[in-house]
Amino acid sequence: MVSLKHSCMAGENRKSYAVYVVLCIYINMANDMVRIKAIIFDLDDTLFDCSGTLVVRGRRKVAKTIAKLISCSEEEAFQLQNKLEEKYGTKCNVYDYIVAMFDLHPSYGKRLLEEFICIDLSGIALFPSVIETLVQLKKQGYKLFLVTFGERLVQKNKIDVLGLGNNYFDKILIAERNGVKNKKDHFLEILQYYNLKSEEVMCVGDKIEDEILAGKALGMITVMYEHGRHYKLFQQKQSVQFKPDYAVRNISDILELLSELEYK
Repeated sequence: MVSLKHSCMAGENRKSYAVYVVLCIYINMANDMVRIKAIIFDLDDTLFDCSGTLVVRGRRKVAKTIAKLISCSEEEAFQLQNKLEEKYGTKCNVYDYIVAMFDLHPSYGKRLLEEFICIDLSGIALFPSVIETLVQLKKQGYKLFLVTFGERLVQKNKIDVLGLGNNYFDKILIAERNGVKNKKDHFLEILQYYNLKSEEVMCVGDKIEDEILAGKALGMITVMYEHGRHYKLFQQKQSVQFKPDYAVRNISDILELLSELEYK
């Protein structure tokens, strides 16, 4: 016959074991949850409208030179640049194609590109809610990085004009146009220096063949920012070997996405 005392002890043991099982389940679930610790942002067409401002401004400027070289109107020269990019992609130097098409001196390919790049930056502005979102992310404890591609001085001036150099980011890195390191190299630097795992990092950008590809290759969570000429060309492609994990239309949507991932 089991005594009342032994019966109570057995009951308590069963309760303790049940609590232990629940805790184990909870811990395993917590370990399986996506825990983002850092976010890498692109700059052009991710934090500000580069396609609608600087790209148009640069092409309008170069169109004047092209019009004189090939004897056409400035509007025709402007549209020619757009059509060549649509045909050959955003990574190509459309001016090399213009040089070949009209039998111009080879040096014009580089000269026209430099003219396109070196443009007035006045009037550019961040997308709505960018600063508020960055501030909120910092408050929530995320490490933030800005990794951009282009001419170092031009990209640095963009950052200064946009007011992004005011300690919003833990680190700002520029993958130079003719440099040794690309964005993927800088992503690896961030992982190693800050002791981060790739699955703990979210990469946000508009370029499928640049930061999204690099992030995917390293195992990061990738987020496509749906804006600009790179995104437009991505939409037009019939077959894409890989796609971003998520997509947003406003930078502030990152806050909601992070919240959803934490409780997924």
